[in-house]
Amino acid sequence: MVDVLQEQVFKDLKSRGFKIIEQLDDKIFIAEKKERYLFYVMVEGVEVTIQTLLSVINMGETLSMPVVLALVSNDGTVTYYYVRKIRLPRNIYAEAV
Repeated sequence: MVDVLQEQVFKDLKSRGFKIIEQLDDKIFIAEKKERYLFYVMVEGVEVTIQTLLSVINMGETLSMPVVLALVSNDGTVTYYYVRKIRLPRNIYAEAV
């Protein structure tokens, strides 16, 4: 099942001008257009833990690559989402309460 979804994402990315560089995991790979991106393949309706997403984002930071979630819908459409960590400033007013 994962191979079919992955091939679907690979085919879509190739049609968009990306070149697949390296397979890191069954759901994680690196692709390149003008720069390199770390892709994580997800399936609509299949739960993914926050810890899994954070580890993928951390991997992207370690490799200095933007992270893209490739979400495959039930009808086979692939939608891409850029993800990154944000660091919120400390709320000095919350500490006073």
